[in-house]
Amino acid sequence: MTMRPPRRLAICMLAAALLGPAPRALAGEAADRHEVWHGCLQRSFTLQAALSSRSLAADSALRACRDEEAAYLSALSGSPLLDADDISRVRPALILRARGWLLRRNGARAL
Repeated sequence: MTMRPPRRLAICMLAAALLGPAPRALAGEAADRHEVWHGCLQRSFTLQAALSSRSLAADSALRACRDEEAAYLSALSGSPLLDADDISRVRPALILRARGWLLRRNGARAL
């Protein structure tokens, strides 16, 4: 899998943030939703990792935080530069990245 879709999404979100007040508000909402999703993943993973393997805990956290993920992706899709197809293409890479972050979360990398 290439890293092109996440790079495209990042470029689109940066462009949206630079275009004006409405896109900035959307980018702000997406950032807020990302923070909520990230917090849910972190809390769920911490709880599950105490009960099972890290790999199972990461999968469980991703399942437990689907509502927060959906809200984040919905906020991203509100951008005039993104559509539902862009979001659906990016989602698998986003989930893989989130899972990887959970598995190495003691490192310095952020989600």
